[in-house]
Amino acid sequence: MQIEFAAPDDLRKALTDLGRTEDLKLSPNNRRLAISGFAKNKILIVDVDIDASSVGKKVALSAPLEITSPSLHAPHGLFFIDEETLIVANRKGEAPILKLPAGVAGGGKFVLPALQTIRCDQNHRLHSPGSISVSHLEGGQIEVLICNNFAHSVTRHILNGSNNFSVLSNDTLLSQGLDIPDGVAVNSDRRWIAISNHNEHSVFLYENTPRLNSRSEPDGILRGLNYPHGVRFTPDDNFVLVADAGAPYVHVYAKNGTGWRGVHDPATKFRVMDETTYLRGRRNPQEGGPKGIDIDNNMNVLVTTSEEQVLAFFDLQEILQKHKAPKAFVRPAGINPSGFPWA
Repeated sequence: MQIEFAAPDDLRKALTDLGRTEDLKLSPNNRRLAISGFAKNKILIVDVDIDASSVGKKVALSAPLEITSPSLHAPHGLFFIDEETLIVANRKGEAPILKLPAGVAGGGKFVLPALQTIRCDQNHRLHSPGSISVSHLEGGQIEVLICNNFAHSVTRHILNGSNNFSVLSNDTLLSQGLDIPDGVAVNSDRRWIAISNHNEHSVFLYENTPRLNSRSEPDGILRGLNYPHGVRFTPDDNFVLVADAGAPYVHVYAKNGTGWRGVHDPATKFRVMDETTYLRGRRNPQEGGPKGIDIDNNMNVLVTTSEEQVLAFFDLQEILQKHKAPKAFVRPAGINPSGFPWA
């Protein structure tokens, strides 16, 4: 299922030099890919060409663009606001917004100032930001969800897209039962939010209603994971894919007649690295497996990253065709949320 990608030598060297990675993200039109260089305080942007035909899928990469900035301090999560604008969650810092160079042929190296910053202070509610997700709202406003790893919370920040992404509001959206939230995803119609709950070995799913708040219990749970990290809904909203940092697998969960409510076991899982690569990165039980994942808009490929396997592409259609969807446990009406069956 793995798709070998074509890339020039300078790009392959840039991938090797990136060091420890944590997350990656395709741009809205899938023509660019951003990868966070956690230990070296830099981000690598590459051009992407995904060719899907009846004879197979091909991926070609080009134009490596190395981004450094005084505002990058252990960049962990990242997300494209638009094709030229990136927001970054720094584990040891804040969440800067960077305007990427436009019209650069062949790549290069750039030092960028922060265009705007969501700060780590009482007003902005940030503390040890990790993973990040962006949604566009009506009226040009932008919603940013950030996992605060060691504060065990998810904060919500509203930006003004027509005024240089200035910060309009900040609040704590989720915290109940979270223990190192390490990944966040929002589905296409913004009805569901998925949070990787690292130390609970599961992913919490929340229906995104006006009643959602920091005391809300999850409406669903994905179980059968060691240490979940990157999480993504497929664009058709029928599946959730989860990278397991503590195992060499990505797990696939399928929506059934109850939607995402209740407890879900994996429909399938698939190996994304060989045993040698996995063991080389297994410095402790929480490491070695894939970290960041993303899916292209046409659901042709899945892309993963980790320190020992900086970049890998997989045929998503082939993966999904192999799934067998089990029935989910559905919480009976009227049960107290504290009695939710986590195990």
